[in-house]
Amino acid sequence: MSNCPECNKRLIKEKRELSPGVYADVEICSKCEDEWIDEDEYERLRSLFKRKVFKIGGSLAVRIPKEIADAVGLHDGDELNISIADHKVVIDPTTSS
Repeated sequence: MSNCPECNKRLIKEKRELSPGVYADVEICSKCEDEWIDEDEYERLRSLFKRKVFKIGGSLAVRIPKEIADAVGLHDGDELNISIADHKVVIDPTTSS
């Protein structure tokens, strides 16, 4: 995309932080400042947050993408608390006392 679909002005490519540690390439209108993302970048972001569960021994596991682990400060060997809230799995780092 080279022009804004709303006002037809030139779009400027920029890398934006969507949430801590998660970046996307966006195009920003030089006039109305609307932000646009192309389909390839959308699919890249979508795949970042979508994971399959797999079996390890008698347990189930999910890999946490590096970008997300870096954003929340997770490292190899860290301990996590796993709980359920509102029918969702909640994973929190344990706090040291």
